[in-house]
This record gives sequence, structure tokens and C-alpha cells, in this order.
Amino acid sequence: MDAWNTNEKIWTEVEPEQESACSSNKVFKVLPNSLSCSFAEPVTSFFWKNNNKAESTFSLLDRSMFKCSRDDQTEAAPDADDEEMRLEATERKRREIEEEVRKLVELELESKNIEENNRFMLELEQRNQETMEAARIAGELEEEAVRNAVGNVIMEFEYKAVMQAELEASRKAAENYYDISPSKKAMKRYDSKNMSPIQQYSVDVRIDALDELRAILNRTLENDGLETSDLLLKAAILTVKAIPSANAKWMEDNIRIFKKIDVNISVEGEDLSIFTPVIQDAASKGLRELAQSVRMAEQSASDGTLDEDDCDPGTFAVQNLGKLGIKSFSPILPDDQACLLAIGSPEQRAIPNDDKKSNVPYTMATMVTATLVCDDKMVDAITGSKWLNVYKNHIENPTTLLL
Repeated sequence: MDAWNTNEKIWTEVEPEQESACSSNKVFKVLPNSLSCSFAEPVTSFFWKNNNKAESTFSLLDRSMFKCSRDDQTEAAPDADDEEMRLEATERKRREIEEEVRKLVELELESKNIEENNRFMLELEQRNQETMEAARIAGELEEEAVRNAVGNVIMEFEYKAVMQAELEASRKAAENYYDISPSKKAMKRYDSKNMSPIQQYSVDVRIDALDELRAILNRTLENDGLETSDLLLKAAILTVKAIPSANAKWMEDNIRIFKKIDVNISVEGEDLSIFTPVIQDAASKGLRELAQSVRMAEQSASDGTLDEDDCDPGTFAVQNLGKLGIKSFSPILPDDQACLLAIGSPEQRAIPNDDKKSNVPYTMATMVTATLVCDDKMVDAITGSKWLNVYKNHIENPTTLLL
């Protein structure tokens, strides 16, 4: 009884699907509990091992049950084939899944490689751009440095050239002038009193001999005719050359006397205005060249082509308004200039007859009035008078103009 009760629970817990799996389980449901020992071994062997009890029990079994058991075993063979087929299908499915997984892994790796390559290419391109930008900046800095260096060299060269030009100009200027101290008497006089230093001195000059010389020269020059004003200008230049103190400028602390004579002359413009172009280094010109310079200045004034540089202040000035019918006048002296000569129009005058053989006490002569305007700090009355006397001698004895 204990054997029957021992496995009773096991018997009742058989699952329904196990019942359908093998018909032998039906046998165990009807067998007594005493015959139930172990389900690991076959049923037949169990019965053969338990003959004593099997004999009493076999009568209760229907032999058809054993037949059913045999039929079930024959039917189980196709189940093994199905299992094998199922296993093969499972294996095939597994291989397919593995293949799909392998392909997915390869695609993932390829995608990662492509992404890595793209990132590498982007980084490489960025580095190349940074390198090119750095090279560009370095090139610009180098070009700027070169430009600065070249600019500095050019500036230094220009500075040296300017300094050299200034030194050369100073050297030439030093050769062209010299400085003297002003008269202490004149400085004391004009510093202590509120009086103008400008003084005027006039003289009447006979120009008959000058006209005769002009006529002779014109017969020789033919087309390049001389005018009386040209000879009067030449006489003034020779007088300045003889008395250098008249060819000077005031320099605050001293008087600068120039060796080269630059003369401003007066010419009439197209609208009757007066211009004062300068003739550079007039003392070095002969009568014909001097006359040509005057004609060119008059032509430029009438054409309105005179530049400001053409009218720069010179070292001496001669203003001849004889063509305008002005007998005498006193023009304004240019700033810091020592002297200016004003020449009036020629006129016939009765003067004492110097011919002792003649019984006529007076004779007619062509006269002009010359006025010398002076800065008394540089040219005092004595120097001014001397200058006019030398000028008068040149005109009344015009052959000196040819020496």
C-alpha cells in the first residue's frame, strides 16, 4: 500500500500533452500504485522485473493497450523526422539570422568607416584651410614688412635727398650772398622814434645820348630792336652791381647782400593792370638777351599766362611807367627789400646850355625823372645819393653800358 501511495502524487501530476505523447502513460493510470517505481526505464522491463505482481495484474489489462502502445511507438518515428526537420529549419533560420546580423554589422562598420573618413577629411580640410590662412596672414605680414622697409628706405633716401638739396641750396645761397650788421645809428634812430625808415630820392636825367646809342644799336640788331626802357634798365643793373648795398634784404638781425641780381620789372597786362615779373640773374645778360627777357615778360602779361612763380620778389626792382605818361611817382617798396627805382615818362625840357661856344643860354633836352625808394636801415641818404649819381652817369654816358 505504501508503494501505491508513494507515487500517487506523481501520477496525478502528469501533464495532458505528455498523455498524448505516448499511449503507455495510459497504462500507468490504471496500474496499481505498487507497480509504479521508476519512469526512466521501459514499461516491459518493469513488468519483467516484477513478475510476481505482474501476473496478478496483467489480467486486468487489455492487450489492446499494448497494441496501442506499439502503434504509438510506430507513430513516434515521423515525430523524430519532424524534429530533425525542425532542427534543420531552426539551424537554417539561425544561419540566416547570423548572415543578416553579419551583414548588418558589416554595414554598421562600413557606415562608421565612412563617417570616420568623412570626419577625417573634414578635419584635414579644416587644417588645410587653417594652414592656408596662416600662410596668407604670414604673407601679408611679410609684404607689409617689406613695404614698410621699402617705405622707410625711400623716406630715408628722400630725407637725405632733401637735406642734401637744402645743404646744396644753402651752399649756393652762401655763395650768392653775405650778411653785414646794420648801422647802429640807424637802428637806434628808428627804434627810438615812431618814424618810417622809407626814404625817397629823385634826380632828373638827360637821355639824348642814350637815344643816339639805341639808334646805332638798332641799326645793327635789325629785328631785335631795343627800346629806351631797355637801356634804362641796363643802367640800373650796372649801378646796383657797382653799389651792392642796394641789392639787399632785411633779415631781422642783419642785412643780407646778394651777389646775384634778380630784378622785378613792371609790365602792363591786357586789362591795364601792372605785373612785376622777375628777371633772374639780370646782371649776367647782355643788352639783346635782357631785351628779349623783357619782351617775353610783356607777352606773357598781355596773354595772361604769367604764373605766380614768375612774379616772385627779387633783390631789386625797376618800375617804368613812362608808357602810361606818368612823369614821376613813388611806388611802395616791397617788404624787406632795400631799394626800388621808379622811372617816369620822357619829356622835352629847357635846360642850361653847357656849350660855352654857343650864345644860346638854354637848350632843349629829353629828360626823365628817376626816383629811388630806399629803406633807410639798409640804404641811407648818402648811399642813395651816390647810387643816383652813378645811375645818371651811366645814362648820360651810355658807352659805359657796353663795357
